[in-house]
Amino acid sequence: MMNIKTLLLQDSPSCMHPIDEMIEEPGYEVLRVKASASDELLSYIFTLQPDLIICEASYSKLILKAEQRIKKKIPIVFISTAETEAVKVPPLNRPTAYLTQPFTSGVLLATIQLLL
Repeated sequence: MMNIKTLLLQDSPSCMHPIDEMIEEPGYEVLRVKASASDELLSYIFTLQPDLIICEASYSKLILKAEQRIKKKIPIVFISTAETEAVKVPPLNRPTAYLTQPFTSGVLLATIQLLL
């Protein structure tokens, strides 16, 4: 399996920590960042050139703002927790999936494979 460069956007380390463990073992290169503005997010995307973005659903507005300027159709997996109210994410013009924690590594990896 080739290394899949994965941009992991997080506000809450507790939400995303298990995710980086789930995907590091199968050969994903995990790039952990925190972005607070669409320009900052774009900078990470253009600089790091990820193959996949995994982020908390709270990043949906930020990604929506940045999406118009992202030419590459990078698949995105939005993650929400069972404790938080589901964030309504508008349809994006790229492969997109939505997962609610808790989920298994098998579910996450299968979702990623479908998107890629």
